[in-house]
Amino acid sequence: MGRDLTRDLTKQYSNLFERKGLKRLLSFVQDVYRSGKLREIISFAVWEAFHKFGLFPKKEYLVFDKRDVIKLKNENLTAADFDAKTARFFENAGLIAEKSDINWKLLYINNNEEILGSIYPDDCDLYKSTDGGKSVTFMHKFPERIKSIFVSSKKTIFVCLKGSMYKSSDQGRTFEKVLELGSPISFFRFNNAMTETPDGTLWAGEYGNIWDKDKTAWRKLAYMYISSDDGKSWNRSDFLIEQKTNKHVHIVRYSKLLDRLIVADGDNYKRLWLSAPLKGSSAEKPNWKAVNRFHIQMGGYTSVVESDGKISFGTDYQGGTNFIVETTDGKKFTKRIIPDPYRRSPIDNMVLRKSKSGDEIWANLPFSTSNSKCLLMYTGDNGKSWNRVFEYNRSTHTVWLINSSTDISNELYFSVEDLSSRDRVVYRITDN
Repeated sequence: MGRDLTRDLTKQYSNLFERKGLKRLLSFVQDVYRSGKLREIISFAVWEAFHKFGLFPKKEYLVFDKRDVIKLKNENLTAADFDAKTARFFENAGLIAEKSDINWKLLYINNNEEILGSIYPDDCDLYKSTDGGKSVTFMHKFPERIKSIFVSSKKTIFVCLKGSMYKSSDQGRTFEKVLELGSPISFFRFNNAMTETPDGTLWAGEYGNIWDKDKTAWRKLAYMYISSDDGKSWNRSDFLIEQKTNKHVHIVRYSKLLDRLIVADGDNYKRLWLSAPLKGSSAEKPNWKAVNRFHIQMGGYTSVVESDGKISFGTDYQGGTNFIVETTDGKKFTKRIIPDPYRRSPIDNMVLRKSKSGDEIWANLPFSTSNSKCLLMYTGDNGKSWNRVFEYNRSTHTVWLINSSTDISNELYFSVEDLSSRDRVVYRITDN
């Protein structure tokens, strides 16, 4: 119900700028009030006005390379034709796009040596590959779909399902349940919501969408979980709920640059939190400070990467105006506005890849309306310019960045699925 409400509200907001109608406006205002999204909609309206009337400086808009983009649409290409077209596109960029032998659903690259992951469509099973994904070995069957994977510095494997988390301390031979989450549908967001500090403390943030009909409010699931014994036991923190976070956690990440923990919450306030430097405080009980007080100051990010002395965040403003926000010190923040026709899509995920020439940042924008598009893009110059890869409509295709790792991998995996035929392919990106 909660997810349906958000989707309906987003459609209504987008339609306000595509159609006119007092009745539609009144219905929209009623839904905004009911869902508690007034702060968000005010910010959306201000940003929309700035964009429409040219009040954002042109230098603040994200810049795309002039290279062509692959437009995903039903053009009756055979699988071989599509593979060839994709390979040529990346070859012109000095990269190799290889079709993966394994149809990964999601995967974790551990020290650039082994891959742990689930395979489409039977994604309750965990597999391991030690030959670069050419072959896999079955490890364990879980009672629910695998939502995220994390490996600690002590080589403990953590697998999060809906409602719970399991761990293995014997390289995946056996798993035990170590944590029950706040609801049976909750999980830790893949690639973004579990981290480890230099002293070995583990942190994770809970994500879930439950609309309480009786209370006409979101169920508060913004719990953070902390372990100081490599996941044997966990303490639950309701700090964010005490600070009136009404929904869930998007990001939990340790920053080497700042020596701080970074947390982004959702949904109504959409704040960004920074801990005190960990060298001078406890990694288990850090002192937290909210970076933004008001919604329009931006926060609640859904993706984050750290590269070349800079932290980049992707915003979560589905149907509104979206930004990539950057900082070098956690104090001053600059923004890059996503241009049309991709502006209304949140930056759902960002992944780093270590290339021969330096770090690449890959980003996926997977939401579209009737007048907007989705986009997979990457930058090889730390965000000065971006290369468009796939432009698509969510009604016909889905594209996902599907790999994660603690250390930066020299490979990147993404999936492409045709929703009409259900054909799904996974590509592996490496240097030429």
